[in-house]
Amino acid sequence: MADAVRNPGNLNDLEGPLRRAATQAIVRQAYYRTVGEQDDEQRRHAAFAAAWKSHLAALLAQDTVKLSGRSPITATGRDTDLAWNLYDAASRIRADAITHATATPSKREHSSPPTAWYRFSIAAGDDYPPLGEVHYAICEPCGVGLLRKIDFSSDWRFCGLGTRALRELAARHPALTWYTTGQYESAKSFYERYRKDSSSPWTANQCPCPHFEGRDQTRKARPTT
Repeated sequence: MADAVRNPGNLNDLEGPLRRAATQAIVRQAYYRTVGEQDDEQRRHAAFAAAWKSHLAALLAQDTVKLSGRSPITATGRDTDLAWNLYDAASRIRADAITHATATPSKREHSSPPTAWYRFSIAAGDDYPPLGEVHYAICEPCGVGLLRKIDFSSDWRFCGLGTRALRELAARHPALTWYTTGQYESAKSFYERYRKDSSSPWTANQCPCPHFEGRDQTRKARPTT
C-alpha cells in the first residue's frame, strides 16, 4: 500500500480515456445544438447531418471549449481525428435507424365497447429504443378511427417517420375514416399535407363518432414529418 501511495502509476495512462471522454462530450454538444434547432429549422436527415457537422467544426476550431458541467477542454485535451470518426459513425447509425425503422404490432391498451384503444411504436430494431409512438382508438360500428397521439422526440422529427407512422395506421385499418383533435399549431401543416396524399379518408369533423365523447381523446399530436 505504501508503495502504491509513493508510486501512483504513470499519470499518462489516464490521458487517453480523458481525451476520449472530452472528445465525446464535444461531439454530443454539437449534436444537441442541432437537435435544439429542429423545431425552427425542420431539417431532413441530410441537412441535419450537415448542420451537426458545421456545429462540430465550429467547436473544434475553438482554442478552449466550455461545456456545462465540465472543465474547459483545451486543444491538447481533445482528439480531433477521433471527433470526426465519432461523428461519421454516429451519423451513419442515425441514417441507418431512419432507413430501417418499422412499425411494431399494435397492442391493445384497453377497450370500452364499441371502442378499442391501441398503441404501436416506430422502431429500428432491437438495438435501439423506440423512435416514436402512436396512440389511437377505433370504433368499428361507426367506421371511425381517432389518432390520439403521435410523438417523436426532437432527435427523430422531420425524418419522414411521422408520415410512415400514419401510413401504417391507415394500412392496418383501411376501412376507417380518421380524425385527430388538439393539434399543436406547428403540426397542422403536416397533417394537411398528409391528408392530401393519403388514400385513407380523413375528416375535419372533431367528433364524427359519439362513442369517443368524454373519453381521453384530447392528447395533442406533435409535428413529426
